[in-house]
Amino acid sequence: MIQLQRIYRNSEHFSENSFEGSEVRSYAEYLAMADIPKFEGVSARVIDALKQRVGRDDLSIDRIAEDLKLSKRTLQRRLQQQSANFAQLRDVLRFHYAIKYLIDEHMSVDTVSKALDFSDRTSFTNAFKRWTSLSPSVFRKLFRDYA
Repeated sequence: MIQLQRIYRNSEHFSENSFEGSEVRSYAEYLAMADIPKFEGVSARVIDALKQRVGRDDLSIDRIAEDLKLSKRTLQRRLQQQSANFAQLRDVLRFHYAIKYLIDEHMSVDTVSKALDFSDRTSFTNAFKRWTSLSPSVFRKLFRDYA
């Protein structure tokens, strides 16, 4: 039997039965969350390299390191010096493009999953739920008129 754990809060913003992160935000709030912040140094170079590849090529650290003419380990080390890591930077970019593709480009969930280099639709759906607390399909239904 599966049990869901509820987070109880003593706040007027949440009912006693709210699940953590279950509140739905406005479309503008999701857009603000998905903004790609300004990065500097090697982090900025990684974001730029990812932007060049998104929707077309593999978004793996190996390919990005090649694009930057660095070894994978050197890239990891330089990101670590900036208190960053490749997976976080890639997630920032993926979240931004996921919303763009779902709402602005009207792409299917499968197509978005492939464009963002997820191994399958389920991996994309799980990541999207982590970012927004909503499945991509529900997100599109709620906000399809905002494009």
